[in-house]
Amino acid sequence: MCRNRKVTEFNTGWLYSPHDDAAARLPLFDDGAFERVTLPHANKVLEKHKGDDFKEQIESYRFVSWYRRHFTIPEEYRGMRVMVGFQGVATVAEVYVNGVRAGVHKGAYTGFSFDITDSIRFGNADNVIAVKVDSSRQEEIPPEGGDVDYCLFGGIIRGVTLTIADSVYIEDSFFTTPGLAAGDSRVNCSAMLQNTTGAAEEVAVRLSVRDAEGNEVAASESIRVTVPAGGKIKLEAGTPAIECPYLWSVDSPYLYTAKLLLLKQEEVIDTVETKIGLRWFAFTERGFYLNGEKLKLRGVNRHEQWPWQGRAVPGKLQIRDADMMKETGLNAVRCSHYPQAPEFLSRCDEIGLIVFEEAPGWQHIGGEAWQEIYKTNVKEMILRDRNHPSIVTWGVRVNESRDNHDFVTASAAIAKELDPSRPTHGVRQGDDYERSEKIEDLYTVNYRYPEIPRFTPYLITEHSGDWGGDGYPWSKEDAAARFTRSFGEALDYYYGNEFCAGGFAWSMFDYNNEVNYMHTGHVFYSGLYDLWRLDKPASYLYRSQKSPDDEIVLYIAGYWTEESPLEVEIYSNCDEVELFINGSSQGRRKPALYTNIPHPAFLFEGLVFEPGELEAVGYIADREVARTIRRTPEAPDRIAVTPDYDSLLADGADMTCVTVELLDKNGTRLPYSDNEVEISVSGPGEFIGESPVALEGGRIGFLVKGKPHQAGSILCTVTADGIKAGSCKIDSSDYEEGDL
Repeated sequence: MCRNRKVTEFNTGWLYSPHDDAAARLPLFDDGAFERVTLPHANKVLEKHKGDDFKEQIESYRFVSWYRRHFTIPEEYRGMRVMVGFQGVATVAEVYVNGVRAGVHKGAYTGFSFDITDSIRFGNADNVIAVKVDSSRQEEIPPEGGDVDYCLFGGIIRGVTLTIADSVYIEDSFFTTPGLAAGDSRVNCSAMLQNTTGAAEEVAVRLSVRDAEGNEVAASESIRVTVPAGGKIKLEAGTPAIECPYLWSVDSPYLYTAKLLLLKQEEVIDTVETKIGLRWFAFTERGFYLNGEKLKLRGVNRHEQWPWQGRAVPGKLQIRDADMMKETGLNAVRCSHYPQAPEFLSRCDEIGLIVFEEAPGWQHIGGEAWQEIYKTNVKEMILRDRNHPSIVTWGVRVNESRDNHDFVTASAAIAKELDPSRPTHGVRQGDDYERSEKIEDLYTVNYRYPEIPRFTPYLITEHSGDWGGDGYPWSKEDAAARFTRSFGEALDYYYGNEFCAGGFAWSMFDYNNEVNYMHTGHVFYSGLYDLWRLDKPASYLYRSQKSPDDEIVLYIAGYWTEESPLEVEIYSNCDEVELFINGSSQGRRKPALYTNIPHPAFLFEGLVFEPGELEAVGYIADREVARTIRRTPEAPDRIAVTPDYDSLLADGADMTCVTVELLDKNGTRLPYSDNEVEISVSGPGEFIGESPVALEGGRIGFLVKGKPHQAGSILCTVTADGIKAGSCKIDSSDYEEGDL
């Protein structure tokens, strides 16, 4: 028998009921009426994506539901430990195995694991795991208890794993490179070993590091320890220096693999492999330094949610969000205001996005019980995520909360104990800038732009955003320009201020919120992209900050209609831009707006409107490198339907967003259209969205999910009165379920 650990994705084969029945915890409970689902799973798919009555949608997922799964554990694993791990359950999870309660977890944003060995029947016997999920309002659990500027949603909204490990196993491991700044490339590991037997166990531990090609580049000697009976022991291991190490950076995010082996009598009984990045960084009075080089943090805030589905989406959509940030020219992201999905963070490691992560909360600090759960969430966040090289600081103050000295001090102390290698931060409201004390290592404030900050290191954790309707996807050009200007002015400030390490725009995507303080149908239109990840002009100001070596960007920020302002902004990383109206040159210009940023914007004023074509030509080193055209929109002609992914796995969880656009005969989108369209999905696909639905700025999105074990072609068709219909096909392929 192999005693090494086995980790299995435990996401398929679940049964779900939206009804609260205490008997569902029992193994012989009749679950024949339960729905078969795959995780991640939303306890309620919403019917609408916005509206003044959207409060009803928010309340619709506030109930208790049950999930059950039948499984077997082969006889060969008897004597080993069986553990079930949940990455996220909204909000209280009560877990039973064969009718025995394994444990309770409180909090919608952090993961947890329970050892369920003593309740397991090995061999061919049927085991049942049952999870009571309480998604009702939880006044004593962060972030709730006051208003919340986002939606929590409900269900088992992230993945689940089943781990089978030896009775002596590696419980936790933390890899660091403390001497890297001084040129010492040794990798250190602090590990916790667990012995679940009734006798002391002698074991050996070996640490090795492999490069991206799989070659071992450093390894420690074996370290022999005795793990006490029924107890734990912490050990420290370290490798020799790695010769000529590759450093992790935003431009070259090189990852090594650290491998920790646990051996007993020369037999490997446990293995943990972790992706690590070798980098060192420092926040100083005059900014942020990565591997000794100054880097201005050009960041954005990200909420983890999608329309209708909430937070319960497959990992590939989490990955796509990270990729979009990188493609948009960002080098940092703030996880507002809670720990986010492991797939998202791992992708940040892989593509080189700096991460600010923080514990769940929004302005409100509750009583003693609430605060204890918050501190537990801080611990869970750090223990889960501290091996990610992308993460550079822990948020240990409730977002935008007033000073609470003892509470924040205790939270910061937890972070320092678990991870002394990273600083802490705490986000303040702008009006607290002058009076808030500095307990955390970084002084981070929203919407304040001082010439010389009160404290350093200093960052702006939120700036810009839609505070007056300018960020609507259907905004007129002058409003869209004001919206973009709010980002440009903030960028210009922190690039021009040597004391500010950078800033985080509010926000990457539009999102649903509970408080509706802007009275915009419970959607905050603050995003560089809308709810469906469709671009707004402001996104191109950021995209144009990329090096031309990565992508040449040339974007005309306007639609060239009769209502267009007679000045045009162009976002580009070219040296010069020439603008033409129907072939007539309006001059060749150098950039003039936001001159502190790496690639300032271009402005053409005093134009005379003529329907037809605006053409921009970009030059670098006096050589033409790019052209782009804007055409005056004409009468609506046809509908374009485009999926983000043209293939799905038929597992009941995999999904894609599909974009609907109303185009004229030239292929130009009608940017102010609110035509109503009808959407139909046929074949082995599930439609998630609204139909009929009005377009927003000439386009809209919907989701399509593959049905379990139903392979084939999914046809999506969109129609509207008097307009050529559009359609697309998505392939759905079957899959094999795991062996548990």
